[in-house]
Amino acid sequence: MPLEAGELIAGRYRKLGTIGVGGMARVVLAEDERLRRRVAIKALHADSLEDSVQRFEREARIGASLNHPNLVSVYDVITDRESVLIVMEHVKGKTLKEAIAEGRLDSETVIAVVGDVAAALDHAHKAGIVHRDVKPANILIREDGVAKLADLGIATAAENTRITRSGIVLGTAVYMAPEQLEGEQPGPAADIYSLAAVAYEALSGKRAREGTSPLAIAHKAASGPAPDLLEAWPGAPPAAARA
Repeated sequence: MPLEAGELIAGRYRKLGTIGVGGMARVVLAEDERLRRRVAIKALHADSLEDSVQRFEREARIGASLNHPNLVSVYDVITDRESVLIVMEHVKGKTLKEAIAEGRLDSETVIAVVGDVAAALDHAHKAGIVHRDVKPANILIREDGVAKLADLGIATAAENTRITRSGIVLGTAVYMAPEQLEGEQPGPAADIYSLAAVAYEALSGKRAREGTSPLAIAHKAASGPAPDLLEAWPGAPPAAARA
């Protein structure tokens, strides 16, 4: 979506600027001129693979089917200039990834954020949907402290056939459950594992697992000792260390 600021998207959304660019899509900030509200619009890169288009379109359907205060809302799905566009709620604030980059978070903030994300996941799981990519970059923290889970781009309805290609591991390896890293179909427990890894990083400022490849990370997760929060966060409360 190579539009200049001020240009109109789909005859309704006026582009204000770029929020971010990822491996598969670009996200821009726009003004909905009909409803007079700001929105975020995600557009798939023109050179993306066909299976990426399938995942992208599925993200829109899944996002539109879920309604929860801790999930980023999907308002509209449109095709513009031969691109699939998802019009979403604009969350004014920062990602958890950005917050962690500024330093580890206090325990009260982490408890609040994890609680919000857990509520969003519970809602999705009850609908038969597994997110599969819970990580700090996909958790948005509003200015009032409320956390919202975003990017259902590789989420899957439990009964649906997996859309992937041989050799492609979807998601971010350092937060993925061992069974997911080994190529098995992940269930709700995989999302909870990922959320625990996110909580560890937010509390300690360090990742729970590191490795040179998804396979190496999977081996550490399956056979290595559990990460020691006290080692990463000296002075952690005993209850947090036991968890």
